Amino acid sequence: MDESMRHDIALFRYGLIAPLVNGQVEPKAYLNEVGGRVHSIPHQGDKLIATKTILDWCARYKKGGFDALKAKRRSDRGRSRRLSPDDEDHILALRKEHPTMPVTVFYEQLTKQGDIPTTLSYFTIYRLLKKHNLVGKEILPMPERKRLHMTRSMSYGKETYPMDPRFASMGKPRKRF
Repeated sequence: MDESMRHDIALFRYGLIAPLVNGQVEPKAYLNEVGGRVHSIPHQGDKLIATKTILDWCARYKKGGFDALKAKRRSDRGRSRRLSPDDEDHILALRKEHPTMPVTVFYEQLTKQGDIPTTLSYFTIYRLLKKHNLVGKEILPMPERKRLHMTRSMSYGKETYPMDPRFASMGKPRKRF
């Protein structure tokens, strides 16, 4: 959620609580009227807003001003709610020991050894490994292979050299058929 979206939501909330904050209406009648309707909230769609929520917005506005009405960012954004940081470090260390193992086999090994609880899903482990670029088999460097490898000079295979020096007549190699 970017800043303009948060600002639009705060403007909508202020529009609902402004008559209460300024003392233009009687609170009980206004809350009953506004609390029973469906409102079109910017970037969120149509929703029914409870009277307790409106009172909460009033209290937040009185305490912190307009910025207090803005939608907050998630405090756990980017972190797993199921795994503790110690568990994450342990799993990542184990994965670095076995980088070529498929993730499904790695998950089964973790559950069998008791490193993670069985209630923890495969996708939680997969997301953690993908976040740290530890998914997939690591491609090991292969030595360069040559198509035709000669051990001695003039030792070509039959298919590669049509003239065979072993069948030379009068010093010249002959074609073999």
